[in-house]
Amino acid sequence: MSNYDHGISTKLLATNIAVPIKSDGCIQCIVGTAPINLAKDPYDTVNKPFMFANKSAATAGLGYSTDFKNYTLCQSMYASFDVFAVSPIVMINVLDPKKHVKAELSKTYEVTNKRVRIDEAGILLDKLKIESAGEPGTVYEAEEDYVASFNSDGTVTVALISTAAAAETSLKATYVQIDPSAVTYEDVIGSYDVATKKRTGMELIGRIYQKLGIVPTLLLAPGWSHIPAVNLALNAKAKLISSLFTAKVISDLDSSEGKADSAENVREYKDKSAYSDRDTIAVWPMVGVGEYRYYFSAQLAAMMEYMAGSNGGVPSKSPDNKDLKITGLYTADGEEAIMDMDEANDYLNACGVVTAINMNGWKCWGSNTAAYPGSSDPVDRWINIATIFDYIQNNFKLTFFQNVGDLTSYRMTDEVVSGYNMQLNGLQGSGDIAGGEIIFDHEENPITEILNGHIKFHTRIGGFIPAENIENDFEFDPTITEAALRGGAE
Repeated sequence: MSNYDHGISTKLLATNIAVPIKSDGCIQCIVGTAPINLAKDPYDTVNKPFMFANKSAATAGLGYSTDFKNYTLCQSMYASFDVFAVSPIVMINVLDPKKHVKAELSKTYEVTNKRVRIDEAGILLDKLKIESAGEPGTVYEAEEDYVASFNSDGTVTVALISTAAAAETSLKATYVQIDPSAVTYEDVIGSYDVATKKRTGMELIGRIYQKLGIVPTLLLAPGWSHIPAVNLALNAKAKLISSLFTAKVISDLDSSEGKADSAENVREYKDKSAYSDRDTIAVWPMVGVGEYRYYFSAQLAAMMEYMAGSNGGVPSKSPDNKDLKITGLYTADGEEAIMDMDEANDYLNACGVVTAINMNGWKCWGSNTAAYPGSSDPVDRWINIATIFDYIQNNFKLTFFQNVGDLTSYRMTDEVVSGYNMQLNGLQGSGDIAGGEIIFDHEENPITEILNGHIKFHTRIGGFIPAENIENDFEFDPTITEAALRGGAE
């Protein structure tokens, strides 16, 4: 080959600006219980994170029921898929079909039109035994003599398909049911077993990014977060997920009798129950849609994910005064909670609690995290500022993790500065932040630190504060009246 250069040539070099890897701003991670006996594989549903893109997948994976009290994950399935039509969501079920079960029962049922209807919910089909009612009983085989299937209400119909089984006038059914009442808040909080190396409950939150490749940024446990110990555990997880990321927690205040059972009692209950962290969005009371009653956290989390999704995945908007899809507010005891704006302001917003008011339709009402009024720092107080800071920090870690281990050189630091300023400029251009800048300050990077492999960047961000209070002074101006009476003449 000739080494004599004569002509023209080009070379393609790698881009000197890191390509951003975006985390969706408000992906929900919900911990709770599901009717796993209705799932495709009940025994493969426990203490592992699932990501669902639609309700059919969630129903197949974990089961679905409108018994929201016992099956708390279904509250978020309903709010996310049926009400706001948002996805994806991550769910962790802690109801164990090997542990949380009722004692085995046997009952005799009449056969009607070659069918037996077992009017019980929660039955594990693999534990179902069908036999003749007489003694000694003939045990019939599933798929050979009968087919058992779930009805829409979770009960079971047994269709008799063999001649012998269909000839019976009554049959005895022996079954085992899952028992959601046996699940405790300790199951939801979870643990790490040193011997088996297995994690349960919330301990699995730190495994979501490694397993599913997404960052959960809204943590909730409707039906459980009103227990202070659960709220505290969620907050501990939100501060550092997978040793890298941060999140926000949406927690309910307990609206049952003797707790925060009225708006007037919310402040006292919140203060004594440790709902005061900047990473917590505290909500009160429960919400209703028709005959359904469920926890506010499930509604607000779905709404916030919807807002972020409608904004390109960026959680920069305040949920304050945005439309909720509910028909009323209720305490845990079923009493309707009716408030005017002043009560919502003075009893709830003033102590860092988000609620709802009915102003030509139900609106989310409140801009403060649970840190308020203890902290008035904008990055602690305002929900939209706190969530956009999480988003920006998480994106920085996702984008520039690839630079860990690179040689500390001007090229590397310039790549980080140029690449991240490009992202911040984009957020400013879209109106999600007021502005931002990252710098590599040599005074903050003494040679002793650089020789130890430690470099430091500094980012300044300005955000937009929600307009919580809009004021307009009106006055009567007689000169305008006088001018009008003169026909506008001077």
